[in-house]
Amino acid sequence: MSVRGQAEDTRSVTVKNFQMSVIYDDDSQATPMPDSEYTITYADADGNSVKVADGTTDTTGAIKNLTIDIPNDVSSIRFNYTLGTTDRGYILRSTGKKYQFTYTKIIPNNNVINYSGNSKFGATGNDALYETNFIATRLNNYYVQAINELTSAIDAAHQQFFGIPEFENKAINIIYERGYHLNESNTFYRNGHDGSGIPDIIIADRTNLSSFTDQYLMANVMHEWTHWNLYRTANFPGGSYTSHYGYNSDARVSYKEGLALFAGDMFRYDYDMSSTDTEVQTDNSNGVNRLYGKSTNMTVEQVLYDLLDVNSNGEDENFYVTERYLDDDSLTEKQIDKLNFGVIYAEMMQSKATSLSDFLQYIENKYVLTTSDKTKFEEVLSINGLSSTGMFTLDEDGNALTGD
Repeated sequence: MSVRGQAEDTRSVTVKNFQMSVIYDDDSQATPMPDSEYTITYADADGNSVKVADGTTDTTGAIKNLTIDIPNDVSSIRFNYTLGTTDRGYILRSTGKKYQFTYTKIIPNNNVINYSGNSKFGATGNDALYETNFIATRLNNYYVQAINELTSAIDAAHQQFFGIPEFENKAINIIYERGYHLNESNTFYRNGHDGSGIPDIIIADRTNLSSFTDQYLMANVMHEWTHWNLYRTANFPGGSYTSHYGYNSDARVSYKEGLALFAGDMFRYDYDMSSTDTEVQTDNSNGVNRLYGKSTNMTVEQVLYDLLDVNSNGEDENFYVTERYLDDDSLTEKQIDKLNFGVIYAEMMQSKATSLSDFLQYIENKYVLTTSDKTKFEEVLSINGLSSTGMFTLDEDGNALTGD
């Protein structure tokens, strides 16, 4: 944060607290702008904008405890927000322009601003712009939350164990705009959506805004951001797929998509997927199990969840990745699940594995230490239809694959 020094014919104005949230048509959905750049300006006698302070909002989206100097004849100041920072990236319009909002605040007689409120941002008569700005603000909010959640999970792992890889975030922009990539797939682009060579993420628009539930946005921001993290740390190859339940002849596609699916669902479901814990064993689509032993995104996700969950729900497996190492009776089950997420995510990046079998063998070598551990770990593999080395065992039609 920077603040301009005092000059003659000015007065000091204290911003004790200023927090602006963005709405569309429902005050109960007001969304703050955390970890976002801001400037504070005023208009001089000639109408020119003069900057008196800049910085980054806190984790709640607030600007707090700063004093600025304003000419005596200026009665209002402008709070100018940008959704994002250089350190994590920005939320961008389809043109590449940053989302920026301005709110004008009258200076009170006591020269102390202590304000929390909501506002729509856009242009009268342009409802799509109001919608766009609201969704962009929600994306920004969940982008911050995703980074904070993963960082805290890996930090928790560091507090308990030695040898957990460090996590260093690298900036990437997220692109969204009403009507842009309408009803298409959300995508991480290694070379940029425009071929610029600069990686970015597109969150595609949906015809019906009701599709953008909180859980949907949480899952998809974490999902695409995970693709970025694993690409930059392990140089993951590309590859398309038809659905999360569809068979992928390239097992690397199942792994890269399955682990991004896993990360997104851990975030949106708060580490609890107990309702689908037996899905690999019980899936039935017209009499066919699409998942058991097969190379699919969903199979990979469920295997990773079996490495995370402390208590299995209906499965005959009793293993989680930190069980042998953890020695802290004060931790709750949810805290252990989060810690396990931090370990698995950090090790996915550290291992540089590009297939589920390679990752499982990496985990076995590092975390499976005793005969008892080995038995429990092999139960995770066999109950999901995998071989002893973590390989898929069935083809799309359910026929046995050759090899171990």
